[in-house]
Amino acid sequence: MISVLRRLALPSVLVTVLAGCGLVGPDTYELNEKHIEVDAGEEFTLSVPVAVAMGERWYLTSPEPDPDIVRNKGKRDEIEGDDDDVVGGASGTDFFDFEAVGPGTTEIRLIQCPPQACDGGGDTGPATPAPIPSGGPTLNAKYRATIHTYTVTVRKP
Repeated sequence: MISVLRRLALPSVLVTVLAGCGLVGPDTYELNEKHIEVDAGEEFTLSVPVAVAMGERWYLTSPEPDPDIVRNKGKRDEIEGDDDDVVGGASGTDFFDFEAVGPGTTEIRLIQCPPQACDGGGDTGPATPAPIPSGGPTLNAKYRATIHTYTVTVRKP
């Protein structure tokens, strides 16, 4: 009986260890992967590079995805280096975690915000591109907010 329990416990421990190392977990999609297909009940992550030292931020923007199809599980980041370690400052990755909850198709829109290019975001609601003042200078493209749209199709389990 004890040997049976050991054989059953080992795979469970192995999966837990691998998950803790990041080797097993939700599928991760990057900027170039615009069409995502997942099964209902699956979790997945959108991964976007961020230039932290340059003041760049990423946010979920409106319209938000259909909550009957995809549920937002939150945002997290990984920062590599700091201003003293990396020429030009720290960079990293923002991760947006989602759960596929029901069949259908919806869009997830992320907005890339260079400094002062967006209004809102974080606790103040969805980020939106900041208006350019009337008669103001035309902004260089690298200082404009950019919206990235992912089309997510959730299949029945």
